[in-house]
Amino acid sequence: MRLKTFTAPSMGEAMQLVKAHLGEDAIIVSTQKGDGGIGVRITAAIETADEYDEEPDGVADIEVEEDIADSLRQHNVPADLAERLIRTAISLDTDDPLIAMAGALDQHFKFQPLSKITKRPVILVGLPGAGKTLTAAKLATRAVMKKKTVNIITTDTVRAGGYEQLAAFTRVLGVDLMSAETPAELRDALDACAPGAAVIVDCAGGNPFDEDDVRAQVNLLRAIDGEIVFVAAAGGDPIEAAEIAEAYATMGARRMVSTRIDIARRLGAVLAAADAGRLTFAEVGISGAVAEGLAPLNPISLARLLLPNHAAVRDEAAE
Repeated sequence: MRLKTFTAPSMGEAMQLVKAHLGEDAIIVSTQKGDGGIGVRITAAIETADEYDEEPDGVADIEVEEDIADSLRQHNVPADLAERLIRTAISLDTDDPLIAMAGALDQHFKFQPLSKITKRPVILVGLPGAGKTLTAAKLATRAVMKKKTVNIITTDTVRAGGYEQLAAFTRVLGVDLMSAETPAELRDALDACAPGAAVIVDCAGGNPFDEDDVRAQVNLLRAIDGEIVFVAAAGGDPIEAAEIAEAYATMGARRMVSTRIDIARRLGAVLAAADAGRLTFAEVGISGAVAEGLAPLNPISLARLLLPNHAAVRDEAAE
């Protein structure tokens, strides 16, 4: 059986497309409203369709739509976001689900890696346990391997073992580590950094839903002129991830690093967070290894993560 989807301004025009391209014997499988509630979209089927080889305007390959819809459903992508991605994917002129998915992701999200640490300090924020400290170590390792001078500042002076964990990394790298608990101390620490050094600030985990905590976080973030990067672990509830991302976007986050991609099996929370917070995808944590544990993200590598039977992002990063 061959399935095809037709879109048209009206039901009558859609039925004419069905008859013109699939014939009188076509069976209507489903009818839906078009994009934005305008027009209609009809899925029709026919037992044999060898004589109808050409794809007319307004016809999408239902197999591509089903592959992408199944994948997004498997990853627990919120329905509204999934619908937008599917609509964009099937509007593209391709019968390759990977290309269609990548094209949809490219249109709905922004991608900009942290491959080059700029002159502005990179400030890592997020929930406790999100992977900020390990991400700081990975970014510092990348910079050291490129023979750049790096300084790390941590504001995590309360969590047991937090400072010690980062100190262990910095000793191996030969990187200076400073601590700062207040906005004034953070400014002083930045002033003490080596001239021209790449600066990474590892912030203590916070509670984006507690007003006092948010106020303290914002005061700290506003103490210096840096790029605020939201760090979030993959997996978890997509709705909660979206609310957390929105909160950190309000605090000034513009890019996102997703950690634990290698062990997460459902990435709906990652997409939901970026969508809700309008955050740019930067990097993903592909392993616990410090030296090679981060990889930049782009539409193709993200599509490979979302679709089954395609190479993972670590394979692309190694190319």
